[in-house]
Amino acid sequence: MTIQQAMVDHVKKHPDKMQRPDYILWNGFRVKTSDGWTTSEKGIVRAEILSCKMDVEQGFDIKVDGWLELAEGERVTVLRTWKDERFEDAVEYPYFARDKRLWVWNVYKMTYPGGQIVEEKWTENAGFWVEQVGENERIYHCSHGMASPPDFESLVFKVSVQPV
Repeated sequence: MTIQQAMVDHVKKHPDKMQRPDYILWNGFRVKTSDGWTTSEKGIVRAEILSCKMDVEQGFDIKVDGWLELAEGERVTVLRTWKDERFEDAVEYPYFARDKRLWVWNVYKMTYPGGQIVEEKWTENAGFWVEQVGENERIYHCSHGMASPPDFESLVFKVSVQPV
C-alpha cells in the first residue's frame, strides 16, 4: 500500500473532516501530505533546504490566502522552491495571510512512460513527517512520490515564520 492509498483509506474510515486526524501512522511516524499551521497575519517566512537526495528533482510549496512578496515586488499565493545547485538553499519573503494560515507540502518531478516529466505532489509515496522545533519553526522530512518504500530523508527542509 502506498501513502496515497493509505490516505484515501484514512478518509473513508474517518468521513467527518472535523474529527479526522490530519495524519496517518506510517512505521511510527505521523505522516501528512500537507501541513497547515496557524501564524500571524503578516510576517517574514524563511525556508531552507537542509538536505536533498538528487536522484529526483525535489522542492516544496508554501501557500497563503493572501500573498508572498518576491524580491522584485511580485506577489504570489503559492511559492514553489526547488533544490537547485545554482541557487542558495534558503529563501525569505514577506507574506500576508488573511486567514492567518500557512500551508506547506513537498513537490517533485516525476518521469512518466514515454519520457514526459511532470511536476507532482501528493502521489504514490509522497508525504512527510513534521519535526516541531518551536511555535514558529518546523522541519519537514519528505518522501517523494516515486520512493519505494517511502524515504523520509529524501528531502529535508525547515520553515520558520517571524511575525511582524
